[in-house]
Formats: sequence, C-alpha cells, structure tokens
Amino acid sequence: MADIRTKLNTLYSLEQLAYGQSFLHKLHPLSKLVVTAVFLLCVVSFDRYALGRLLPYCFYPVFLLALAKIPYAMIASRTLLALPFCLFAGLSNLFFDRTVLFTLAGWGITAGLVSLFVLVVRTLLCVSAVLVLVALTPFVTLTDELRRLHLPELLVTLLEMVYRYIGVLVEEATNMLTAFRLRSNGAKWPSPQALGAFLGQLLLRSTDRAERIYHAMQCRLYGQRDHYVHKKYLPFMAADWLFMLLTGGICIFLRIINFSALLGGMLTW
Repeated sequence: MADIRTKLNTLYSLEQLAYGQSFLHKLHPLSKLVVTAVFLLCVVSFDRYALGRLLPYCFYPVFLLALAKIPYAMIASRTLLALPFCLFAGLSNLFFDRTVLFTLAGWGITAGLVSLFVLVVRTLLCVSAVLVLVALTPFVTLTDELRRLHLPELLVTLLEMVYRYIGVLVEEATNMLTAFRLRSNGAKWPSPQALGAFLGQLLLRSTDRAERIYHAMQCRLYGQRDHYVHKKYLPFMAADWLFMLLTGGICIFLRIINFSALLGGMLTW
C-alpha cells in the first residue's frame, strides 16, 4: 500500500510542475488546450499502417518539454505506463494480419507488425501530449477552460471528482490496511473470507469522507453556476495566438503533407 501511495504522490507531483515560470507555463491555458486537441486529432486520424507519417509528430512532446525545462524522464516514466495496455490490445494483429508488406534484411515485415507499432506510437504520443498539457497547466485551470468551452457540466465534474478523489480512496485504504496489520498478528493482507467486508468498509469510509470534502468545497462556491459564469478569464495575448497558430499549423501541415515520403524522395534524389 505504501507503493500505491508513492505512485499517487508521483501522479500529483506532475501537477506541481504546472506552476513553473517558463514562457510555455505563462501562455493562455485555452491556447495549450486547443493545440493539444489539434495534435490528438491529427495523430488519431492516420490509418493503421501510417508509421512513417506518425514519427514526425514526436517533435511536439520533445520540443515542449525542452522549452518548459521539464525532465524527460518524468514524462517518459508516466507515458510508458500505457505501454502494456496498447501491447495487449495490438498483439492480436500479429496473428490475424499476416500479409507481408516489405522485407527488411531478409525478414518479411507483416502488416500486423506494422499496425502494432503504429498503435504503440500513437498511444505514446497521445498520452505524452496529455501529460505535457497537465505539466504546463494546473488541473483547475484546465477544467475552468473546459467550462468556458461549454462542455457538459457533468463531464467536467466527473473529471474533477475522479482526479481528486483517487487520493481519498488510497488514503482510506492505507489507513485501514495499517490498522489491519496492527491487529492481525503478522498477516499483511485480509483473507479471502474477510476481503468482502474490508472492501465494503473501504467504500463506506471513502464515501463518507468524500461527502465531507464535497460539503467543504460547496462552502467555497464549488458548483455554483454564477461563480463560473461571472469568473474573469485571462485575455488572449499575441504570444498565445502565435503559439496556437504556429504549433497547431505544424500539426496540420504534417497531416496534409507526407513529410516522410518527401524527405525520403529528397534523400534519394
């Protein structure tokens, strides 16, 4: 359980980076949100065999992390957490899509293998883009901008609740497990017979504490529609427009122009 709490603190430590002082941190949050949405749409719009078309999009997380002075290892370690899921989803392509597309050093490269690599690259690019957005913009500011874009209030509230109440659940589970180990005469985990009661108590304790937290948030005007309607938003500056048009334009340019084929043709020429 200590490992779970450590990983949770690691997750929340990413948001602490959002209060940096680089010029990317100071940009308008809506411009970063729009650019991230354009990037994600461009990446997911490629077909399952467009590996060469996806690789140029690596510029986005690489350059933004360098400009924001965010450690690459911090983002890479969190991005790789999604790797087992996409591998599990794409391994079936190796068995069902066995058409040989080309040969490399005498080995036949099948369409299933290419589609698997495309799925992995696409997943890592999307996850890294979202993590970069969170590392550059506080989560509260992001949800405010989502409300500004008139996204459904229920969706925004669910994002806030899931993100914040994970910590409540983990903390209550840690306290219960510590109490169990102090009274269990050496046992580290509840037995299968007692696991149901343990999980039931965890649900009741976490729900009760989450309700108290929610009441405290309501005392601070959370959920008041007038509070969001009359909230003052930062104005767009020239740097915000420049970042949005330049970075978003590059993403769209790479989607329209086959940069990999163009570069390969120039090298062979």
